Amino acid sequence: MRETSLQDPRRLATVAALSCLLTALPGCVVHSIDPEAKPSVVENGEDEKTSGFVHAEKPAAKRETSGIWWRNFQDRGLDDLIETALAENPDVRAVGRRIDQANAKLVQAGATLFPQVDGSGEFQSRWDDSGVRGDNATLGLHLDWELDVWGRIRSGQSARKEEATAAFEDWQASRLLLTGAVAEAWFELSEQRGQLELVGEQIKVNRTLLELIRLRFGQGQSSVIDVLQQQEQLESTEALVPDIEARIGALELVIDTLTGQLPGSGTRFSKAADLSAPPRSPRTGYPSELLEERPDLRARRARILALDHEVGEAIADCLPRFSLGGSTALAGTPSLDRLVGDAIAGAVGPILDGGNRKAEVTRRRSRVAEELDRYTAEYLEAVRETETALLVESRLAERIRRQETQLVTARRLLAELRNRYGQGVPDYLPVLDALSKVQELERDLLTSRRERFSARVSLHRALGGPMPTLNR
Repeated sequence: MRETSLQDPRRLATVAALSCLLTALPGCVVHSIDPEAKPSVVENGEDEKTSGFVHAEKPAAKRETSGIWWRNFQDRGLDDLIETALAENPDVRAVGRRIDQANAKLVQAGATLFPQVDGSGEFQSRWDDSGVRGDNATLGLHLDWELDVWGRIRSGQSARKEEATAAFEDWQASRLLLTGAVAEAWFELSEQRGQLELVGEQIKVNRTLLELIRLRFGQGQSSVIDVLQQQEQLESTEALVPDIEARIGALELVIDTLTGQLPGSGTRFSKAADLSAPPRSPRTGYPSELLEERPDLRARRARILALDHEVGEAIADCLPRFSLGGSTALAGTPSLDRLVGDAIAGAVGPILDGGNRKAEVTRRRSRVAEELDRYTAEYLEAVRETETALLVESRLAERIRRQETQLVTARRLLAELRNRYGQGVPDYLPVLDALSKVQELERDLLTSRRERFSARVSLHRALGGPMPTLNR
């Protein structure tokens, strides 16, 4: 160990100057990162050949992403539920914790870019055989600093930064899934409440007809078969009520759970959504726009970039490492009157490792290729989901149009048959069949309208929202 006078620290100053010079040297680039990772089908130009996108809009216009998707429905009840769910759902909060963990890893990865300095202190007393006591005290600093000549540490830091970005996008994706689940549960609950009201009205109609037929039977104008047929129609309609009520209760429990409430303790809803017609369909844009709009695809791309940075980290690990180290301490007894220090500049590099480091580079390159394939698969699935939602909604719109036309005809037929039966035609079965058909069509039409709303929710989810832009 070298001892230096406290008033003459020139050698340590020389070491410090050398350290500053080395840190000013730029790191060598050992691996280039492609910041624009894309699915292979986009690179091959196959992306724009789909049929459902950019429908009824100017092809050159970019899809509008401002706003929040669920507010397009203009349903205050839905807005309140989703706001509560986003704030209180424990699953989404749990995913959000990963952002804090990823940010902590980012800080840790960047910490080694700077000198690691530790402090120490020691006081020692000794007695020899003659009982003479000797004291010694030291108070010092220890330096350990790896010089990131090849960018190994910076590559790791960049990888952790991309992982933090992916964690945030995962959180956004979980919020998107949650809002879609709440919306679907809300619209189905509204449908079931509408079904309960509709069935109640149908029960009233069936009871009125049953009373009229009983009156005609008492006057000898109809048979007991007519009475029993209408009685059976009434009872079959009444039998629908328990299942509808059970479904309403189950959906309320689902909404309680999604909004972070204890199931069964949430607020019961006095209002329901208007399912008569959904709002104007959003413009879908080009398929490649999904890469920027869907948070799950943004997360996948961030992970690809993180793995690509890790390739650079592995390549740099094959090269020599350079480091600076040293210590300085004040020592002496009874006062700290001596400056003691040492300085170390070191280098270490692989000579023989059995191909371990080279294999690690190969493994990480393969991981990048694997994630690119997964990215392509997820992108294709995103396009399929969007195309499917567009197709389903368009077919549902056609089904609703046909059901409405069919219901108008069925109601006219029922009215004519009831008039004929009232004029003395003895056969009640055609009236009963027409009545059953009308009531079934009414229930089916309500279900179709709700399914169209669900298809619209699926479309927004496939398009990535838009979700509100925010910082957690």
